[in-house]
Amino acid sequence: MNQEAISVIMRFHDVSKLMLLERAIQSLHAQVGVVLQPIIVTQRFTMPELEILQAAVRRQWYFSNLPTPQILNLDDGSAHDARSDLLNMGVQCHLQLGNRYLGFLDYDDVMYTHAYRTLVGALNASGAALAFATVEVANVVSLKDYEFVYGLTKPYRGRNKLDLIKENFCPLHSYLLDCSRLNPEELYFRADLNRLEDYDFLLRVAGSNPCDFSKLGTSVGLYVMRSDGTNSTPHGDGPVTLREQGTHWKDSAARLGALRSTYEVRFFACDF
Repeated sequence: MNQEAISVIMRFHDVSKLMLLERAIQSLHAQVGVVLQPIIVTQRFTMPELEILQAAVRRQWYFSNLPTPQILNLDDGSAHDARSDLLNMGVQCHLQLGNRYLGFLDYDDVMYTHAYRTLVGALNASGAALAFATVEVANVVSLKDYEFVYGLTKPYRGRNKLDLIKENFCPLHSYLLDCSRLNPEELYFRADLNRLEDYDFLLRVAGSNPCDFSKLGTSVGLYVMRSDGTNSTPHGDGPVTLREQGTHWKDSAARLGALRSTYEVRFFACDF
């Protein structure tokens, strides 16, 4: 297992949004004090689309001393929602690479330059398996060549594992896992959840392992919410399960409600 490298899994499903992916990659390339390797997982791209993506990644990831980004393409011949499948492909790639740390970043979000140094430091200091920090929400209007930020907030109010079990206040890119302290069999996303798959993952993995919340209050990234409603997460300031819109969210919420009572929860000193 590589004692330094961080795998960061990025899902990408629309080559027309390449500018946003490049921005996210730039934020990873700018990380200080850590060694990082992106794992970009695409959804049913054609060969020409993959070639465009590969050229863009090479353009943004130019330091020769950093690990080579991995690009995977889900080509399963189906049309079903592949959110969890993409994450699982990325996790398997991470395990094969043998990198110690694992993080996630959606293609349209951003990490601050100190983000992963902060999270690795928390993991090393506490001996926890997961470390959490704060992600700010940027409300934006999408214009032709850029996104105009008209609001910056910190709506997530949780403080510890008890709060996390009650309601998810930790976006996908707000935490980092130390896989040397986790059972690899725990690292999967349920394919039968095409929404709330990230919360199910946290309930299972964070619920039964030691967590570090000491960096809550330290902002490590931006969760970009667009005014045109093109985010997959419902808009609003309250818990996502209270803002569900449409059958995808409601079906997944009902499924998760049935599952969560079966998951083990253990508490450790560093959880509080």
